[in-house]
Amino acid sequence: MSKTAKIALFVAAAVLSTVWSAPAQAQCNAPTITTLFAGRTMNAGTVSVSNDTVNLYVQYTTSSPWVLTVAHLAVADSLAGIPQTKTKNPIPGRFPYSATFDPEVTSFTFTIPLGTYSPGQTLYIAAHAVVLAPSSGSGGGTQTGWADGPGFPGANWATYFQYTVASCGPE
Repeated sequence: MSKTAKIALFVAAAVLSTVWSAPAQAQCNAPTITTLFAGRTMNAGTVSVSNDTVNLYVQYTTSSPWVLTVAHLAVADSLAGIPQTKTKNPIPGRFPYSATFDPEVTSFTFTIPLGTYSPGQTLYIAAHAVVLAPSSGSGGGTQTGWADGPGFPGANWATYFQYTVASCGPE
C-alpha cells in the first residue's frame, strides 16, 4: 500500500472515529406535540417538535393502521414565510423539506439547523403529509394530512402551528 493511501486511510479513520464518538445533543425541552389529521377529521398520528442547541427536530409519527408515504415541511419566522398561493393556500410541493417513502414508514424526523432562529423565537410550522390506511374498517385509503392548528387564510383546510424555540440553559 502506498504512503498516500495509508495517510488517506488514517485520516478517514480519524474522521469516522470523531463522528461516531461525538455525543448526541440533548433536547432542550419536552416536545410540543400536535395531532396529524388525515382527511380533515381522522386522527392519523402526531407531529412533535423540539430543539437542542444546534437543530430543530420535527417528527411525524403515524398511528396504526396509518403509514406515511410523503412528508412536506415548512418552518418560518412568520406565516408569510411559508410558501403560499396568492389566495393564501399553502403549497406543500414548494416546502423546503420533503421526503417520499417507498416502502411506507410509521415515523420520520426532519432535522433542521436552527441557523438564525434563537431561544424564545416563535416559529410557524406547516407539516403536511400523505398517509395511507387500508380502506376496510378505517375509512382511510390515501389521505392528505396536516398537523393540527389554525387554518391558513386561504379557502382550503390546510393548517399550521407555532413553536417557541427552547433555551438550552445558559447561552
